Amino acid sequence: MQTVLRFRVLSVLSIALASGLLLPAWAQPLQGEIDRLCGSAKTGKAKIGLSVIDVKTGELLAARRDEEAFIPASNQKLLTTGAALWVLKSSFEFQTEFRLDNDKLVIVGSGDPAFGDPEVLQQMTPKVTVTELLSTLAKSVTHAGVKQLSEVVVDDRVFDREFVHPTWPVEQLDKWYCAEVSGLIFHANVLDVYPRPGAAGQRPGAIFDPKTEIVELDTSRARTVVNGNNTVWLRREPKSNRFQMLGDVRNAVTKPVQVTLTDNPLFFGQLFAERLEAEGVQIGGGPVPGGGREQVPVRVVEPSEPMSGGRTLAIVKTPLKDVVRRCNVESHNLYAEALLKRIGRDVTGQSGSWDNGASVMRMTLTERLGPDSAKSTIIRDGSGMSRENRVAPSTMARWLVELSKDESVGRMFADSLPKPGEGTLEKRFRANPPRHLVRAKSGYIRNVRALSGYVIDEKDNHVVAFSILANDVPGGEEDSVVLQLHEQIVNAIDRYLSRDDEKPIDERPSKRRR
Repeated sequence: MQTVLRFRVLSVLSIALASGLLLPAWAQPLQGEIDRLCGSAKTGKAKIGLSVIDVKTGELLAARRDEEAFIPASNQKLLTTGAALWVLKSSFEFQTEFRLDNDKLVIVGSGDPAFGDPEVLQQMTPKVTVTELLSTLAKSVTHAGVKQLSEVVVDDRVFDREFVHPTWPVEQLDKWYCAEVSGLIFHANVLDVYPRPGAAGQRPGAIFDPKTEIVELDTSRARTVVNGNNTVWLRREPKSNRFQMLGDVRNAVTKPVQVTLTDNPLFFGQLFAERLEAEGVQIGGGPVPGGGREQVPVRVVEPSEPMSGGRTLAIVKTPLKDVVRRCNVESHNLYAEALLKRIGRDVTGQSGSWDNGASVMRMTLTERLGPDSAKSTIIRDGSGMSRENRVAPSTMARWLVELSKDESVGRMFADSLPKPGEGTLEKRFRANPPRHLVRAKSGYIRNVRALSGYVIDEKDNHVVAFSILANDVPGGEEDSVVLQLHEQIVNAIDRYLSRDDEKPIDERPSKRRR
């Protein structure tokens, strides 16, 4: 019997886009209002670019340095998720397969970033823990009558094995948002560590999730304290899954300290072999004379190694819509990078990479917006972590317009964007909430602030797309001013839609088109 696990997180809010029949009113020109806002904002040396477009008519409502190239930060995810919806199609599902090939177990990755992600598992009904997922998958092997395996093999060739982008900040590679990008992803490619205090002045202990004995944790530079606060943190030794705990532990933590893992396909193979042995499956030669046992044989496939297929024992499936939504609502970098590599894989037939994913992105930009937009856009990664990405506000806004007009993916894409009060917009627009629905993606890396998305009048489905990109933003007060300016511009668009509601249809003149 084959086990099929479907992980689906349902989006409950759907909105209709690009179906409005009303033209915009200009009781007070939006361009002039936004110019005044930008002119009065004390943003220091920050460079502000923006583009605001009416989705129905294609009218350019406001613009400022809209053809200049900006670093987009996490607004890059809007390009990545949009391209993924167009290339992979809305019905696409990631599939991680467990196959029995004679006496070996083959685990075939699909680049699914949600596989074993505890945040996704906790949104299921009923909720599932990582331990329960691994147990269910291991039981699919034992229920097939398997008692012994020669080896566990992980086929991760859906993606290449360049796990870390060369332009990412080296000093941040052990942070969760710089998780390695591999063809077999599990638990978002991070280890959750829960430090526990020991005796006063002594080394603390720790609990791991996923539970395992295959990682090494050195606690010699951490200590248990009876006063003060927890200051504990972890770092990973380069190119290994050996970790060091540092700082003080006073209380047992409830929120994990996260650190990235390396060589994740092999790590998952070892982790799953550990679970299989707990279920009574013998792997490899078993015990050796004199006590102990041989090292459990777990490996990844060779680049050109043939695989005969075998019998499928279990499949874990994740719908594309759920991956896109987690990518945009939580701004999850690993999800974006997996999507970029996956479109490269599906179009070229080669292992997905940053290079062929970027090529597919440029191809999609050409198809949807024209060759000039593709030529002026620089794509280095899918998440926006790279400071070498470049995109013009006009390109971003027009991209949003084209997505919203596409009946096959527009609603799914818009539903993937957070609204104020959720995800990365949880603390935004609190002082002056817009009257109309806002769906938007924020973006931040050092000296960069971005906000792009939609303002939507749900009553008549009048939609305005906008992109606001700020570069060279000084820290401190100017950074806060830029964030405030983002919200002021969105509220200006919101008032524009409100004024439009108040005008008779025959008094709504059309304006210049782009």
